[in-house]
Amino acid sequence: MATGFACHVPEPWGQILRQAGLDSFEAWWALSLDAVEPGNQRREGWSAVSHYRLPEAAGGGSVFIKRQRGYVFRSLRYPWRGRLTCEREYRVLLRCAEIGVAAAEPLLFAQRGLNGDPCGVLVTRALEGYSALEDCVSRWQRDGWPPLPTRRRLLRVIAAAVRRLHDARLQHNCLYPKHIMVNEAWLAGDDSVAAAPVALIDLEKAKQRLWRRHCARRDLDSLNRRSIGWSRADRRRFLGYYLGRRGRLQGGGRRLWRTLAHSVRA
Repeated sequence: MATGFACHVPEPWGQILRQAGLDSFEAWWALSLDAVEPGNQRREGWSAVSHYRLPEAAGGGSVFIKRQRGYVFRSLRYPWRGRLTCEREYRVLLRCAEIGVAAAEPLLFAQRGLNGDPCGVLVTRALEGYSALEDCVSRWQRDGWPPLPTRRRLLRVIAAAVRRLHDARLQHNCLYPKHIMVNEAWLAGDDSVAAAPVALIDLEKAKQRLWRRHCARRDLDSLNRRSIGWSRADRRRFLGYYLGRRGRLQGGGRRLWRTLAHSVRA
């Protein structure tokens, strides 16, 4: 990987961050911040995520900062030095915006070589007012599940978002309930909220695939296995929404359902 400097700041954030002195790799790399969870270590490097509150000069609000050093992935296109995973995530976030899949908004991506190591910074805006689907389910298991119309409403918008991702032949590759963020105001029945009902996060392992069915096999199986607490009827209903079927599943949809149902029993 080239160790030169590169910085990308999507508008309108360029001018905002320049006024606050936060439009460079150095400004974000130098911040002394604690990681929100234990960082990831590889033989070649590390990756850590921190939370930061923007100054009023930059519009305020919370952001997440992913900083990496030597934390790369390799592919047929980049077999030797590879590319930082935060670079791949940044490009996937831009692609999600193009295809209408809600995700964290990127404010800045920058990379630089330090002592021969590729280093990168990805800054994304926090999803204010959202909760992870995993946390929602934990709450429902404790306090009681929402009524069936609410569950159907939620399953429908999640299925639509995942299908839209797959129609673009993008595979999330870590599609777990903790990576699906739910708009709490929308879930409570407020349809006037401007923000999307659901958003996807943690897209650094996302991959472009040749066929949508490859995306579906991996992502739907991952989500199905880790969706604790959902009934068999809810799971089947979700698949029907994903496939755009209102009635009985047929053909490939039925075979896919058998595979998913078996993986949960196994």
